[in-house]
This record gives sequence, structure tokens and C-alpha cells, in this order.
Amino acid sequence: MQGDRQLPSTAFRRRTLLKGALGGAAALGLGSSLAACSDDGGSSSSGGKAVVRVWSWYSDQEDQFPKLIEKFQAAHSNITIENRIFGTPDQYLPALQAAVAGGDVPEIFAPHTRALTYGTGGVSADLKKDLGDDFLKDFFDSANQEYTLDGKQYALGWMAQTFGLFYNPEMLKKAGVGEDEIETWDDLIAAAAKIRAIGKHPVALSCNPTTSSLDFFLPLLTQVADDPTFYLKLDQLSDGLTYEDPKVIQALELNQRIVKGGVFQPGTTGTSGDQVPQIFYTEKSAMLFNGSWSPQGLSKDAPPAFAKKYKVMKTPAIAPGKRHWCANQAGAGWAVSETSKNKDAALEFLRFLYSADQYSPTMNDSNSMPATKSAAARIELPIMKQMTSWLTEGDGCPHIPFGPGSVAAGDPLSKIFDGTGEPAAVAKEMQQAVQNAKGG
Repeated sequence: MQGDRQLPSTAFRRRTLLKGALGGAAALGLGSSLAACSDDGGSSSSGGKAVVRVWSWYSDQEDQFPKLIEKFQAAHSNITIENRIFGTPDQYLPALQAAVAGGDVPEIFAPHTRALTYGTGGVSADLKKDLGDDFLKDFFDSANQEYTLDGKQYALGWMAQTFGLFYNPEMLKKAGVGEDEIETWDDLIAAAAKIRAIGKHPVALSCNPTTSSLDFFLPLLTQVADDPTFYLKLDQLSDGLTYEDPKVIQALELNQRIVKGGVFQPGTTGTSGDQVPQIFYTEKSAMLFNGSWSPQGLSKDAPPAFAKKYKVMKTPAIAPGKRHWCANQAGAGWAVSETSKNKDAALEFLRFLYSADQYSPTMNDSNSMPATKSAAARIELPIMKQMTSWLTEGDGCPHIPFGPGSVAAGDPLSKIFDGTGEPAAVAKEMQQAVQNAKGG
């Protein structure tokens, strides 16, 4: 999850979001949610005003939300916005589960990794119908696709995220590696040998918790298939796809080759998300594989001299001339309650949040990556601008598991990173783990 807080907390939020999804749809209280709904959707009013409750754990914009709400309410005297920010997904999710199970869903809420499950369960509104294609077309395709199923879209991307290789140019130079030499994974493997020769780790990577390993692996699926819709279908186990598909096994073979090529520090499955940036900025590694929230954390935690010198490059491609597919989806999003009597007021607030005069300044002020193309064109932070340009060039691809049980694939995947499993066997275990987690 992207953020401008200290790195340990932002990394924690990203990982616990995925970890918290392991419980499956039943754990999220969907079984009786619709039956429990009150006649008016549980929505409240205050002095004749429509009340729009907004729930999330998005502390990235905690300084901006009060100003946004004040502006909106000044122009909409008949609507009151009640914003509630929970500390972490682990603190947020139980409250959301209870609200869903009790039929009193907040008008606007962060749908977690269950956006599609809530949508098909009748909890979340179809924003394609309610907001229209003209509104949605400004969002990055990858941000829209993650929330879309069977032609309906159940949430909007709020903060996008992408991944790349952050690097120390001085260390690469010392190892005899040119900054423009790493185009493919083979190039990175060759560079890794030179970097190890000067006593440094080539790339710092976190696979702890095991779900974090999906951030690295899932874009490899897109590279192998050269199709950004491949994982979207695998995530839903649709079109007959399973994790034992030859393309999955080929991607696991590529991942294994990268690991065996000594690209990462030893013990990736025991290295947490808050430890890998420290490995990087204490100059124990030449590079860091991480997300677009990293610049905010490095600006706060790294020595000032280091924060000024590091750079970022695209994720390597599978072969020369191939597209540099990089992980991109919106780790933060907004869904709207389908059953609330104040649904129209909620939609009006969403339109306001994404208006040009509000959204771009909000993203810039919080050093966040926007989910729309128009806001991307107005990014000010240089490295964020660079990473966002990869999305405007069309390199973004799925990396967040939204399908029922999909997160469980991360556990067997960890065997590729710790060297205890072989691709075909791991693929079989991934399929079984997902099936078990989804209850089928």
C-alpha cells in the first residue's frame, strides 16, 4: 500500500492488506449480509442532511481529507461527510466485516482485496453503471480491470502503485555495471555476479510474509504470456485456467532462474518489508525491488546524501525488445454501498474527489501515485513522475490477487524463493492452495 508515512508502517500496511485477505469470502461476512440489510440500507441522516460515511485505512491523505471535506460541504449544504481512517488493514477489516454482516455498510469504503466478492454479493455498487464510461476512461486500464468482473466495475482506484528497481549508481559503477546495461533478466543475472564480487547483495527483496512474493512473481506471468489479461483470468480461475498452466510453470522457471542466479540477498522469505529498504540505504545492496511508495519512506529514513543519489529503473524484460511489464494496480480504492439510501450523495462526493482541481493536488501533496491519466500528467515528485510514465506508456500489469482464495498461492510460491521446490510441483501446490482457500 502506497504511503508517505515512515517506511516500516507503509510496508506493513501493504503486506497486511494481502495477509488479511486469506480468510476468504465467508470470513468477510458475506454469507448473511444482504439478508441483514435494513430497509433503508442502514444509512443515517443528520438534521435533514444526507450523511456519507467514508471508511478506509488511508492515512496517506489524513492531512488532505479535512480540507477536501470542508470544500465539498461548503458547496453541498445538504450533505455531511463523516471520514473515518483506521490505522492499518488489520484494524480496519474487522470493522468492515461487521458492517457488511450487519447490513449497515458505510456509503464509501475501501473494499480491501474483496472488491469483486462484495460486488457480486450485492454489497458494492456497479460504478460503470452509476458513473459511466466517460468518467472511468481517465483511469489507467490496470486500475479499472482489477475491479471489473463480467462487465461490471465495483470500485475505483484511488492510489495506484507500481514497482521497479531502485539502484545506487555509485555502487553499480564500482561493480562495473552500466546504468543502461540492465534491460533483461539475463542482464540482471550477469550484473548480479559483478555486484557480489564487490561484497554486496545485488537486489534486496522481501518475501515475508509469503504473499509479498506475489508482487515479484505475478508480473512474470504477464511477461511470459505477453498478455496483461492472463492473470486477471487466472485470478478468477476462468476460461479453464489453473496454476498448472504451462505459462505459469514457465514463469516459475524464470523466477527460479533469477533466484539461482544470485540476484537476491539470502533469506528473502525471512526478510520483512521494512527491512529491505534498510538493506538498500545502508548500502548492503546495490538495488531494491520495491513499490512506488519507496521514495516517501527513503526521503524520511535514508541518510540525506543517499536520498539524493539513488535512482530507479524499469523492471527487466523477458528478452531484448520486449515490453517491460511492471506490477501496477491500485492498492487503494473506493467502493460505494449499493444499499445505502444516500448512495447518490456518495457518488457526488466521489465525483468531487476525482475532479481535476481536487485529485491532482491531493496526490501531489501526499506524494502519492494517482490512478488517472490526467492526474499522472501533473505529478511533481521526479521519481514518482518517472515511475508513473511507465503506466502512461502502457507497461502496467496486474499483481494484486482479488479472486477467491488467490492470496493463498503465495505460500507454495515461497518455495521457489527459498530453493525448496521445483516449478511443476509448486504450480500444483499453488492450485491446490487456492482451491482449498476458496472452499472448493
